[in-house]
Amino acid sequence: MPMLSLTLELERDHAAPARARTMVRGLRPLLGAERTEDATLLVSELVTNAVKYGSGPVQLHVEADDRRQSRFTISDAGGGDTPALRETGGSKGGGYGLHLVDRIAEDWGVKHASMHVWFEMSY
Repeated sequence: MPMLSLTLELERDHAAPARARTMVRGLRPLLGAERTEDATLLVSELVTNAVKYGSGPVQLHVEADDRRQSRFTISDAGGGDTPALRETGGSKGGGYGLHLVDRIAEDWGVKHASMHVWFEMSY
């Protein structure tokens, strides 16, 4: 059972990543300084992707448990391409978000019912 469960509904606009970062930075007393910065970076990347490629409102859901594990889920109504690791840079630019998630998070994945991208990290 989670000891912390928070959900933030975000409008699909250019300010959504900043609002998500503010929420995650508020978790610093729980996560500690280093893991808060890691989580802030990953959430910012994933919310940016949801705004850019998804549809409908964006939701950030955070759970933490007494085993010092946290799970961050970013979701939208879907409709875009399924998130996947892709080559970085190139003519389209970008492509770094999921590479960062893959490198920093302990686990991550995608649920395809709508579009849910999640990652887990211990703190």
